[in-house]
Amino acid sequence: MITLIEVPQHFSPFFYAALEEWLVRNCDCFNTDYLLLYVNKDCAVVGKNQCIYKELNFNYWFNESAKVVRRVSGGGTVFHDSGNLNFAFISKFEEWKVNNYKHFNEPIRQHLNLLQIPAQFNARNDMVANGKKISGNAQFTDRKNIISHGTLLVNSDLAKMSAALKHNSYQVETKAVSSVRSEVANISSFNNALTNVEDIRNELAEKLCISSYSLNHTEIEEITQLQKEKYETLEWRFGRSPDCEIQTHTFSISIAAGIVSQVKYESPEFTFLEKIVGIPFFKDELLKNISSSELEKMLEHLR
Repeated sequence: MITLIEVPQHFSPFFYAALEEWLVRNCDCFNTDYLLLYVNKDCAVVGKNQCIYKELNFNYWFNESAKVVRRVSGGGTVFHDSGNLNFAFISKFEEWKVNNYKHFNEPIRQHLNLLQIPAQFNARNDMVANGKKISGNAQFTDRKNIISHGTLLVNSDLAKMSAALKHNSYQVETKAVSSVRSEVANISSFNNALTNVEDIRNELAEKLCISSYSLNHTEIEEITQLQKEKYETLEWRFGRSPDCEIQTHTFSISIAAGIVSQVKYESPEFTFLEKIVGIPFFKDELLKNISSSELEKMLEHLR
């Protein structure tokens, strides 16, 4: 038995990140599992233990920092936009469900097959079609419940996704877990009638769920509080990144907990970098300590 979680309106990506954590910690899954289906605004979503400075293209995380979300689960980085359907199954924790993505995603795969999408699972349990990844997945558990959530590329802007996740010109030394890069595809490329994400959402809700539950005002307030106190903060989004060293041909910048801990350079023209030690590596914060021309000089070697 699966109950659909109804969200009364569209919220920010940070709300949905908070909602998923709230659900796994608060749902009573004794008699039913739950399913959340939603469409997000443009954002990049990194795994709990990933290094933003490595996973995302510099131009994205530096200039579009408001679109960087860190989720509660591990796994790799994914891109959300209006052409992507996000799903999350919340279920009572049982050991056999851990990393058992087939158990959760098989009903979705079967429905896609009915829509003439050759969806199947590969050796890594990713959902693929003709060898191209159409869904990325991750899990989190508090040992009471487990959430198995993922993306479904329906009609996503793959060029925008590629730009956000494009490899950088600089090197990053870190012990953080790296994403496994895969060739991706929209399901609309296999059936050009499948371009409306809301239609897919409604079909899956009708096929998989026998009842629904609407979040009440108090619950939404609790989720919004978690959003503001955790998911929107720089401490969670950037400070959570494992220690790393960004290396260019002319200088290197070490970052710990989102703050510049050390700089190294050979040319005296980069002595200004010493002024950013102890400063969050964040555009607005950097400009409080170095001039716009100095910032531009640094950026020339990072773009």
